[in-house]
Amino acid sequence: MAKPANSGQHSADLVQAFTAAFTSDDIESFLDLIAPDGEWVIMATGETFRGIDQIRQLARRSVAGRDHPTGTGIKPTNVFTNAEGTKLCWEYMHSCVVTDQWPASKNRPAPGTKLELPIVPICDIRKDKVVKIREYFNLQTITEPGTLHKVYSLRPAQDSANP
Repeated sequence: MAKPANSGQHSADLVQAFTAAFTSDDIESFLDLIAPDGEWVIMATGETFRGIDQIRQLARRSVAGRDHPTGTGIKPTNVFTNAEGTKLCWEYMHSCVVTDQWPASKNRPAPGTKLELPIVPICDIRKDKVVKIREYFNLQTITEPGTLHKVYSLRPAQDSANP
């Protein structure tokens, strides 16, 4: 499949703008990158937010629900696009402190809880706008912070030294 003219530059510009907005609390700059009919799916819970208004609400709740003391924040670790510039994978480590405005229902960490959570949003891009975000993370890291869980290991979950 042939690349559209200047797709590499457009893709690089979008990645740079995405990174600048996503690593700040600048919700409106982030929303400028989203298509009007954009969709954000939280894969760990199945929640889907459609359109700018719902995505704005999601972003506001997220920003209100955490604090970034010195040394914490949203730090990209692996960022790449496909050759056509239609996909963006933006892996990051989010370290924060939970506030009393955390939006979750029953299974939420107590205010003041420190979280360190690897997250991967995978984005579909069309005409220089993000049209869909699928966000992946381990829900148990949030609902049971500090608890080690193993799925495939034969050793008990408490044995973190020997996987």
